Amino acid sequence: MRRLLSSLSLAGILLFSCESRALEPSVQIHSPQDGSRIVQDQNSVLVSGKVSTQGARTPNADIFFVIDVSGSTAHYAGVDLGDVADLPAAGTAPKWGRPQIGIFGGGFGMSGPPIRSLRNSILAAEIGATRRLLSQLNPETTRVGLITFGEDARLLQPLTHDFERVRQGLDDILMVGPFGGTNMVAGVRLAIKELAGLGLSARRDDAVRVQFLLTDGFPTLPIGGGKRVTQEDTSLSVNAARISGKAGIKIHVFALGEEALSYPAAAVGIARDSGGIFTPVVRPADILSVLENVSVVGVDYIEVVNATTGQKASHLRLAADGFFSAAVPMAEGLNRIQLLARASDGRTARDSISIYYQRGEQRSLDLEVFLEREKSLKLEVERLGKGREEIQREIERSREDGLSRSQEPPPKSKGPAR
Repeated sequence: MRRLLSSLSLAGILLFSCESRALEPSVQIHSPQDGSRIVQDQNSVLVSGKVSTQGARTPNADIFFVIDVSGSTAHYAGVDLGDVADLPAAGTAPKWGRPQIGIFGGGFGMSGPPIRSLRNSILAAEIGATRRLLSQLNPETTRVGLITFGEDARLLQPLTHDFERVRQGLDDILMVGPFGGTNMVAGVRLAIKELAGLGLSARRDDAVRVQFLLTDGFPTLPIGGGKRVTQEDTSLSVNAARISGKAGIKIHVFALGEEALSYPAAAVGIARDSGGIFTPVVRPADILSVLENVSVVGVDYIEVVNATTGQKASHLRLAADGFFSAAVPMAEGLNRIQLLARASDGRTARDSISIYYQRGEQRSLDLEVFLEREKSLKLEVERLGKGREEIQREIERSREDGLSRSQEPPPKSKGPAR
């Protein structure tokens, strides 16, 4: 979308916007029910439920993945991904287009596609991380949409509960391959239009609405022509994010790699002015471990413990949309399970249930599926060669540097724009 949103569209977005209010976190254990009697062979019980800072207002979430497919996303992700990213087999050769600009020696130059497999590219890491997060979301209450931006923005999938359609769209992105410059403002605007119900996606007034924007660069379109950075392109992107924030749509920005972090003014500004979170990822491949850690419901920590024995959950997964699952060790007889949830501002909430456990011959298939999936997800992260704690420390250091560098003027280009 090359043009600014029309005044009619903007009025429609603001008409539906709601003032964000600080709400107390809510916690709900959905399964098992309080007072349940469980007889099974495994000595752990699967506990699941929902946490949110939206109170009892809604369990629904609408998430748009806004993915950078510019030419520079063909660059190496920093580690061979192998099968970690859960990518499709390459059926056609990537359609290499005009490469993105890059920073070399303090200035700008043009770089062609790297001589590496696209399966180990930044684009592959973006797709793999999105697929990984998709596997953790609840399709009953969460809708997901898919937008790409390069030379322009493309709507690949309107909001849907059918996650398989989103996975197919992600596969298609890799088959087409990277292309052109970085029209970040077009991607942001198109996602606003869809989340506001002004496009092909049906609007839900009772849903939390967010964008997850993944980029390895900075805006070079429409003003820079895809070959140079301009303050105007950065301002257009941040102004669009400001509209998004007024419409109640946060944008969580993930800046991937050296180029994105060399001039993070747009990434920082988009997150800040929309009320979202800026997350710098120094090695692009680490996005596979990072993307899932940003909550769209404002609760970023939970703890599930068997208060009867004092044992914490052996495995615990909190998804971005607030749904959680935990494998909690049991003792014979009555067990009291307690859940603590902490919002990003430090507020807490609790819930608890009592269940009676007895060892038996029947096995819980749901528990086995959960444990197998957790094992697989853990192995994927381990194969990246960095632990979660190391990656998180790196993010915190880079965030401070990014916030500082976001105030710097754009670097000068080398030679005339082409």
